[in-house]
Amino acid sequence: MSKRVIYIFGTIVFVLLAIIGVQQYMLYQTKQYSPESIARYTSSDVSISVTYSRPSKKGREIFGDLVPYGRWWRTGANEPTTIEVSRDITFGEDQLLPAGEYSLVTIPDASSWQVIFNNRIPDWGTTYYPESNVVNVSARVELLPDVVELFTIDFTEENGTPALILAWDHTKVTVPFQVR
Repeated sequence: MSKRVIYIFGTIVFVLLAIIGVQQYMLYQTKQYSPESIARYTSSDVSISVTYSRPSKKGREIFGDLVPYGRWWRTGANEPTTIEVSRDITFGEDQLLPAGEYSLVTIPDASSWQVIFNNRIPDWGTTYYPESNVVNVSARVELLPDVVELFTIDFTEENGTPALILAWDHTKVTVPFQVR
């Protein structure tokens, strides 16, 4: 091989490694401010895990401003929020979410949210494919007396009915479900 070919090849390898390094550094930086977390629900019937990043309120007006009403939101920060269910679950009377992995997006509004489970999981949380929606659940907003500083996804169970909880700022959304 000639020196020129070796130089060109070396330059290409250097540039690719630099790009990968910058991407990893940026990913590390964003996760410093919005750390990754996993919410889990396990019963004898089903195992559910939600992987998401937790942005902070930091004194900002969240819903209706930072997260606009009526527009889709990746429901966290950084990569898309994902949910994995080990068995089929249903929302309401007839909205079946088959076992599998989905991206979780929401469309917040002042009094209710659309909670959407989508077949496509993009590389980063800035793309949404509405044609791939599997389930779209309407859930009412509950105003909290105290501020939730870090966006939080969790599970609860009331009277034997499990529910997915989304909470941030003064807003809480509860989405009950049943195991099939």
